[in-house]
Amino acid sequence: MRYFSEVYHESTQYVPHGSGDPVIMHWEKQAYADKRYEGASRYPLTAGFTPLLSPFSADYLHPVCVYAVVHNTDVPDGVYYVDNDSSKLVQLGGKNVREAILSSFPEREFVTEAQVLFIYTGLLERPVWRFREAAYRQVQMDVGSACANTILIAKSRGQKVFPLGGFVDDSIAVALKLGPTEMPMAAVAIFPEKSMVAFNSVDDGVGEFAYSNHAEMNTYVENGEQTYEISRYPSRFMLQNHLENIDDLNLCMKVRRLVAQALPGDEFPLTPAKFTNEYYLRELWYLRDDKKVKFPFAKGTLDLDDFSSMLRWLELAQLNAFGAGLIKIWVVVFDVMFVYAGVYRYIPVRKSIYMQSGSANPKKFNKCFAVPEQVQNSMFAVVLSADLNETCKVLGNRGYRYLNLNAGVLTESLYVSARLLNRTAREEHFFYHDELKKLLDMPDSESIISTILIGKAGK
Repeated sequence: MRYFSEVYHESTQYVPHGSGDPVIMHWEKQAYADKRYEGASRYPLTAGFTPLLSPFSADYLHPVCVYAVVHNTDVPDGVYYVDNDSSKLVQLGGKNVREAILSSFPEREFVTEAQVLFIYTGLLERPVWRFREAAYRQVQMDVGSACANTILIAKSRGQKVFPLGGFVDDSIAVALKLGPTEMPMAAVAIFPEKSMVAFNSVDDGVGEFAYSNHAEMNTYVENGEQTYEISRYPSRFMLQNHLENIDDLNLCMKVRRLVAQALPGDEFPLTPAKFTNEYYLRELWYLRDDKKVKFPFAKGTLDLDDFSSMLRWLELAQLNAFGAGLIKIWVVVFDVMFVYAGVYRYIPVRKSIYMQSGSANPKKFNKCFAVPEQVQNSMFAVVLSADLNETCKVLGNRGYRYLNLNAGVLTESLYVSARLLNRTAREEHFFYHDELKKLLDMPDSESIISTILIGKAGK
């Protein structure tokens, strides 16, 4: 049985002689989200309510909105819109709205005690003109990037942080009065360092589970009895959103995160991280927003310690923040000191990469992207993949959202790590899926979710 997530993902793949253009969407007829909130109470925005860096992969489209559900802080308990432009917290509601949002989550006692519960939403009206049908999954990755920022900043303050992907979508949308083009996608709960609720929750597994909508969803079968009329939706990604929503947490399955198994291949142990975690989290505060100008990479060789550090530091942003461990991490090495050029799988538990293929032809690799000149001279690349059918069997169509969120977390982590080491990392949105998959000799069952390239900044 195929799931609609597989069909949707195929429709977003970039191919030389095809397109993933949507069904006629008529986005010009949609009412744009008004975030001015005239007449609402406003409070100064402190560093505790916002990520320090803007998400890496959002391409200046600003498709991510952040709301804060606060408890026992400097502002009254309630729900706020985080307005970065004016550096204000805009109050949207008091205790009643807060209660409505908290009731949308499992582990009710846990989220009620959170000092700040960030809600991340995606504004589809902004990226749809650039990414068309792929706008939905790209916004999910952007939300994941924003979550990674929050996770890293919270850890640098010594706070306890828990990414949460299981909640009743519609009840949050109603509580926040979201428009039709804005969708809730993820949440992050922040607790003080000495919070006993957070301490006990780690042992109880909160944050170690993904909530699947597999048990409650109406299964989409491509050629079966149960189908959906696509004309009811302005685009395929609107149907994807409908299918991955959770309506009733009591009907969901609670899935503990899975551990990816290593593929056979020669093992190459990574060296210890170049700097301590404390150094990494401290230096994070001194980074400033990057212009993200996409110059081609300059030719250079990466030090083995830097290479190892970037991979091992992925754990700081929580490798399986979302996705239940079903995402695969491929590493394509071109120019790293003391590491053979080739295709590897990274297994974080083992702190090692495993060679899958000794062939890493830079010219063929570059031709797998829409603009080959843009990706030449890469030192190495990280390609994230997943078996979508396997994921959906475990997590329902909701699993596709978790995969994209987790891809955004890993992308942001690589971006921050690269900047700390005076390197450049960037996600390449437009690549020829089948050609790249064939070049890397990936299993037929896997699909590429995202590609991130690391190199030396060009001029």
